Amino acid sequence: MKNRLGIVLMIILLVVFIAACSTNQTVAESEESFIAVEIEILQRSQLYIENKFTGRAYPSNDAYILPPLMAEVEEINVSVGDLVKKDQALFRLDKKNIQNQVDQANAAYQAALANLAMTTEQINAAKDAFERTKSLYESGVVSRAQYDQAELAASEKPINTISKSVEQARLAYTQAVDALDNTIVKAPIEGTVTSVDIKEGQIALSSQPAIVIMNLAQMTVKINVTEGIVNNLFVGQPVEIKIDSADLETNAEIISVSNAVDPMTNLYNVEISLENNSLIKAGMFAQVTINTDIREDRLSVPGNAVLEKNGVSIVYVEDNGMAFEKKVITGLDTGQRVEIISGLEAGQRIIVKGQNYISDGSIVKVVRGE
Repeated sequence: MKNRLGIVLMIILLVVFIAACSTNQTVAESEESFIAVEIEILQRSQLYIENKFTGRAYPSNDAYILPPLMAEVEEINVSVGDLVKKDQALFRLDKKNIQNQVDQANAAYQAALANLAMTTEQINAAKDAFERTKSLYESGVVSRAQYDQAELAASEKPINTISKSVEQARLAYTQAVDALDNTIVKAPIEGTVTSVDIKEGQIALSSQPAIVIMNLAQMTVKINVTEGIVNNLFVGQPVEIKIDSADLETNAEIISVSNAVDPMTNLYNVEISLENNSLIKAGMFAQVTINTDIREDRLSVPGNAVLEKNGVSIVYVEDNGMAFEKKVITGLDTGQRVEIISGLEAGQRIIVKGQNYISDGSIVKVVRGE
């Protein structure tokens, strides 16, 4: 009796075990019957290509002030960092030194005039002598060599040469006189003094800037672009600028686009204007973002959602737990998203992850994106 009861219990346990295995297998088969996917609801939005460049910030205007003549610096009225107005006095030169240069220039001018007068008188006398020699030559009294020598002496070429020297001396004298009237050197523009390379009591050289002034209130960011993008840029186009060193992130606009390539870089120069937040220094690096190929109210999907099948672009759409293959015609590719010209409609559920593991009619389960 006990043996029979044991056998019955073993049979019951075996049946339960087989049933459990069958249930697990059914669950596993059910779990393996769908593919997990992520979706995105198709909507209309703005599309554009984002272009990033690196440039430098420069003052919108600057002036390198040269002394009018070599002279001793008598007084300096500004220092580096000072804000100056247009026509404000910067420094004064010693008038005595400049007067000496005026006197020297005048003496050189007068000497050139005297040389011209003397040469002109000599040429006129030579012309008279040539006329007499010409008559004698025609009468056979003098030789051809004497005739040629007299003609050469009557030439006005020396007068032309000396006249140019006189004009150069006159210009030098005029400049010296002008410098005498401008011993007080003034600022040609409004801005900030960024360099002072002269000292009181020393000679200021007219060959190198004495003071540099820059207008740092308004800055210009300069970038270089390729021929593939230059025709997509225009004056007034909005841009985004970020200058980390100046803790600045702002909007600005293009003020010029070059029509000729820079022969040194084979790129086109583009300038952007922006206001200084008082932290931008000349030469700082700037990150510039310019959006081009802007298209409004367009359907688009992530670039990886578009697959190629037999030479045709397709996108998978989820509907009631199933994936359906849709043939599409694409347009602008921004690098992140692709424009859909036809084949889809707004509001459809686009499969954006898991699309590489499904086919038309596959059973899917949305795990993200709803």
